[in-house]
Amino acid sequence: MKDRILCFRTFLLEHFHGDKLQSLIYGLISYQMITYVFFGIFTSVIDVGVYSILTYLHINILVANILSTLCAIVVAYITNKRFVFNSAAHGFSAVFYEFMRFSEARIATLLMTELILLICHLLHGNPYTTKIFAMVLTVCINYIVSKLYIFNSKQKGTKSDEKF
Repeated sequence: MKDRILCFRTFLLEHFHGDKLQSLIYGLISYQMITYVFFGIFTSVIDVGVYSILTYLHINILVANILSTLCAIVVAYITNKRFVFNSAAHGFSAVFYEFMRFSEARIATLLMTELILLICHLLHGNPYTTKIFAMVLTVCINYIVSKLYIFNSKQKGTKSDEKF
């Protein structure tokens, strides 16, 4: 899979010129980005599924959002640690510290989503459309924070697969 992605990226880089465009292609078409999007979609399905079940059971949308996000945080941490960023954190304290940083970032975006949903509720908007909008925004912010702050191998001095 990595070879196919690298081949496709090389093809695009050969045919599109300009430093900014090539930098964008290099960043967007990487194994890490593709696995992040794949597992992000998987996590989002879990998030929306739990949210939908809870709202179907007439749980308040804000409470449903908190519970669905907590489920998504656990799934996202496991998949991001293992498959996306190849975290080298081992041992209880290192993993706990990493999970806490991961959770802090996710809780911050949860609060952002709660605010967006609250505004939607007050304006009598569609909670499902609003939830999806907030999720897209959350995914973008969470990737940047994960890459720069949580799983940053340079910051922690661990081995990384960032060249690809």
